[in-house]
Amino acid sequence: MPRESTLEFVAGSHAADTWFMPRTFVEETPMVFEPGTLADVPDIEADRDAHEILGWALEPGDAVAFHMLTLHAAAGSRERRRAFSVRLIGDDVTFAPRPHRTSPPFEGLERDLEAGAPMDHPLFPVLWIAD
Repeated sequence: MPRESTLEFVAGSHAADTWFMPRTFVEETPMVFEPGTLADVPDIEADRDAHEILGWALEPGDAVAFHMLTLHAAAGSRERRRAFSVRLIGDDVTFAPRPHRTSPPFEGLERDLEAGAPMDHPLFPVLWIAD
C-alpha cells in the first residue's frame, strides 16, 4: 500500500494521559463510552503541521504495532486493502470488569473470571512465553 493509503499515527499521543472518545467511522457516534465521558479527539487535519504524524508505505507481510491510546486514522484507499488486527496483553494483566460494553465485547466473561484474576481463559491464548 502506498504511504497515503496506510494508517497514520500522532507520535506521542499515547503518552498524553488523555483517553479520547472512540467514534464510529460513518456516523461518528460515540462507541463504548457514554457521550461526554472522554475527551473529544482534536482536529488533527485542521493543523497537521502542529503534530508529528507517522506512517509508512507497506508491502505484503509488513506489520505495524502501536499502543492502544495512540491517535490513529487512515484516509482510505481506492485499491483493495486487507488488514488483520490483533490486540495483545501482557502476562501481568488481570481481569477488570467494565460497566460499559467493551470493544471487542466479551459477553459472559465475568461468569468465568473474577475481578483481579489472571486472563487465563480460552479467549486469550498465550502466544509466547519468555524463557
